[in-house]
Amino acid sequence: MNSLALLAFGWWAGVVSPGPLSAHRLTLLDERQGSFAQQADDDVPEPPSRGLRRGGAHMEFWVSDIQVSNMGVKLGGGPVYFTLMAGLQPGRDARFSFAAGVGGHLTLARRLWVDLDITGGAVQPVRNPLEGDGGNVLGQARLMLGFQLLPRLAVFAGPTYNAWYSWGESDFDSITKMPLRETHPDADHRLQHWPGIQVGLHI
Repeated sequence: MNSLALLAFGWWAGVVSPGPLSAHRLTLLDERQGSFAQQADDDVPEPPSRGLRRGGAHMEFWVSDIQVSNMGVKLGGGPVYFTLMAGLQPGRDARFSFAAGVGGHLTLARRLWVDLDITGGAVQPVRNPLEGDGGNVLGQARLMLGFQLLPRLAVFAGPTYNAWYSWGESDFDSITKMPLRETHPDADHRLQHWPGIQVGLHI
C-alpha cells in the first residue's frame, strides 16, 4: 500500500512540475514569439522624414536689384537641380527677363540649406521685344541661404554676381540700381558687372 502511494505521488509530481522537456518547449515558443514580434516590427514603416526640399519641383518668388518681381522653378529633389526663371520690372521702361541654369543644393542643418546656381538669359523691353539691331546676354551666379519654416515653405536671401553683355543699339542704359563697372570690348559692345542681392520665398 505504501509502495503504491509513493508511486502515485511520484507520477503526480512529474506531471505537475515542468520537467526539462517542458522547459525546452517553452523556450522554443518564446524564441518563436520573439522572432515573430521582430518581423512585425520590421514590417512597420518608419515615420516620414521631415527633411528639406521634399519633392522634385519647387517654386520660388523673390525681389532683386534687377527686377522687383521674379519667379522661378527648380526641378530636382537631390543635390543637383535645373532651374527656369523669369522676371518683370514695371515702369516707363518696363522690361522682362528669362533665364535657365543649373545648380547645387546642400543641407546645412535640420532647417537650414544653401543653393548655388549659375544661369544665363536675356533682358527685353515689354514693348516691342526681340526687335531692334541690338542684343544682350545676362549671366548670374546666385548664392541662396534658406531657412525652412514649414515642410513646403522656406525663406531665403543671398548675394548675386551679375554680368550683362550688350551689343548694337541697347534698349537700356543699365538694368540695376547697384554700383557697377563698365568696359567696352568693342565700339558698340559693352560689359557691365556688379554684385547684387535677392530675397524671396521658396515653396
